[in-house]
Amino acid sequence: MGQEIEGKFRIELDFDLCQGHGVCAGDAPEIFAVAENRLGYAKVKLLDPQPGPELHANLLAAAKYCPNKVIRIVKAEE
Repeated sequence: MGQEIEGKFRIELDFDLCQGHGVCAGDAPEIFAVAENRLGYAKVKLLDPQPGPELHANLLAAAKYCPNKVIRIVKAEE
């Protein structure tokens, strides 16, 4: 039904670009949350670094619709 990421991958986040909009948490609440960092700024927080195939479509949507393109899905070396 949804999209699936083939092979091993890792999720990379660019905290310098993150402005805490929360689109990722809306698209994939099982994977991402938004929380204040130690300086008081809202930033993305990775809850599940290896989500199962049933969450891949949500992960891809979060990466696609992030306004600042903070989320990268990188194929891992096998």
